[in-house]
Amino acid sequence: MYAIPTAAQILGVTPTALEAALERGETIRSLAIACGQDPDRMTEAVIDAETADVVALAGIAGFGPDAVAEFVRELRSYLVAFVRDGERVADQLYETRTLQPA
Repeated sequence: MYAIPTAAQILGVTPTALEAALERGETIRSLAIACGQDPDRMTEAVIDAETADVVALAGIAGFGPDAVAEFVRELRSYLVAFVRDGERVADQLYETRTLQPA
């Protein structure tokens, strides 16, 4: 996952320091605001860092454009929650969404 290194670079801290702050209950969004960074820019940077690999791997695996687009939509939703609310909340939202019948 590139979210931590990407966010850490923008915040000017090490990934280890960022992870420690997240474990204390901070979120990437709250840290961005505290450091005078635009939280929306932070969110988009994290999404951009993650999306390229997902698209490349899905293409290598032979998924079609519709499936790749769905992966990207789901990834975006997860990462928005991850930045805004933290990993645990994002994981819970993802698990809830994937357990619901189609």
